[in-house]
Amino acid sequence: MSWWGKVVGGAFGFMLGGPLGALLGAVLGHQFDKGLRLQDQLGGPFHPGDQERVQMAFFTALFSTMGHIAKADGRVSENEIEMARSVMQQMRLDEQQKRTAIDLFNQGKQPDFDLDAVLEQFRQESHRRRTLLQMFLEILTHAAYADGVMHPKEQNVLRHISQRLGFSATEFEQLLTMVQAQRQFHQQYTGAGTGRRPGRPTHDQLR
Repeated sequence: MSWWGKVVGGAFGFMLGGPLGALLGAVLGHQFDKGLRLQDQLGGPFHPGDQERVQMAFFTALFSTMGHIAKADGRVSENEIEMARSVMQQMRLDEQQKRTAIDLFNQGKQPDFDLDAVLEQFRQESHRRRTLLQMFLEILTHAAYADGVMHPKEQNVLRHISQRLGFSATEFEQLLTMVQAQRQFHQQYTGAGTGRRPGRPTHDQLR
């Protein structure tokens, strides 16, 4: 059974628990608040079942935090919505997963969203694997640039996220520079504008 099948099926061994489990449980109608906790393992391969649990944690943390960043400047724009949908497409989510991702995005916009708790659990669930944490931060950085420019409040949130995930100030600045270069390259060689053309609104609007 895939990791998503285990989420929907509620298999106890793959319940996340903690704030990530609470978020996922809230949008799926399940209660993932008594799940097992993995010991922190630095390095080495995932144990059997760990990969699916990490995928679940990545999915939950990514879309909820993306919603939190999008709301940081007070308004979620059409370009930010389109960026979130683009990430869903790249992750090859099916319709059910997309609906859950949208609900997580909306959870992240709420005033009581506990960003630090979500980040701390994600860091633990990912076993502090730098490559995975950097991928997470890089996707969020691209999302913050969805409007073509990054609002100072969004940058402050991203800087805070990078610190909570264990990155230094220098590493964060290097990541910003890398993402900016990637965007400039894309715009130069594809003729793309600074923002994405918003898609047609749907009933599950992310705003």
